[in-house]
Amino acid sequence: MNPSVQIKIAILGANGQLGQTFSQIATEFPSCIFEFYSKEQLNILDKNALIDTFSKSDYQYLINCAAYTNVDRAETESELCMAINADSCQHIIEAIKDTAIRLIHFSTDYLYHQYGGFALQETDKPNPQGVYARSKLAGEHIIRNSNIPALILRTSWVYSPFGHNFVKTMLRLGNERATIQVVHDQFGAPTYAKDLARAVLSIIILTERNPQFINTFNDTYNFANEGLITWYDFAKQVIAIQGLPCQVQPIVSKDYPTAAKRPPWSLLAKHKIKHHFHLEIPHWYASLKACLQEIQSTIIE
Repeated sequence: MNPSVQIKIAILGANGQLGQTFSQIATEFPSCIFEFYSKEQLNILDKNALIDTFSKSDYQYLINCAAYTNVDRAETESELCMAINADSCQHIIEAIKDTAIRLIHFSTDYLYHQYGGFALQETDKPNPQGVYARSKLAGEHIIRNSNIPALILRTSWVYSPFGHNFVKTMLRLGNERATIQVVHDQFGAPTYAKDLARAVLSIIILTERNPQFINTFNDTYNFANEGLITWYDFAKQVIAIQGLPCQVQPIVSKDYPTAAKRPPWSLLAKHKIKHHFHLEIPHWYASLKACLQEIQSTIIE
């Protein structure tokens, strides 16, 4: 591919956390032309609208950022969760099956739900607990069994300056309360949405410019920032970096009951994606500081 040739990319779920992040970093990738679709502009539950939009389009990539992510509410809204996270995948497939569009779809650490003392690999057997986890695994199966060209990215603990996420919740509570309690027996690695989005666009450009990466593209990969931490320690770092006068106290998961069971171990092995696409992934601490600086600068402005 000629480096001057631009890549046309459509993004679903433009108003969500990840969709807004792609919009934010779009100017960093001048070889890409983006079209952003919010839920109001294009609902992924509307199969006919998806077909009308994509079946005769000249997009080269479709990035699906639309998802149902409220894991607790999913336990009582199971039909809606399954429709958004699984049924919509079939709609997308119907819309792009006869095109040259490649799909990027995001999945979750929740579908592993196991502990072996080692980082979770893409080949580990899924063990989804709860409606949300089952819906994401079902969506994966639909995409994988369709034989359309697709990159599935499993990620964990995503945060950004946008939407609702753990970092923003800790900032709010840290300003409102003298103490907060956070579980210390759930391990994983946070994912800064900007790092994830940059990785996706780097993979797209690499694939377009090097045909030998096309087969590598069609696979399932883990992605998260480097490092290992608990939610408790992550919260402590948020509070410490911001210098908030709030004490973070550790508790165990059984003392913080939730409707959906959380995976106790979410450390994702990333050697596959790093090796296949020559990626360098930042450590979670550096990315947390970058995100908090961004949030602070937005407040000041």
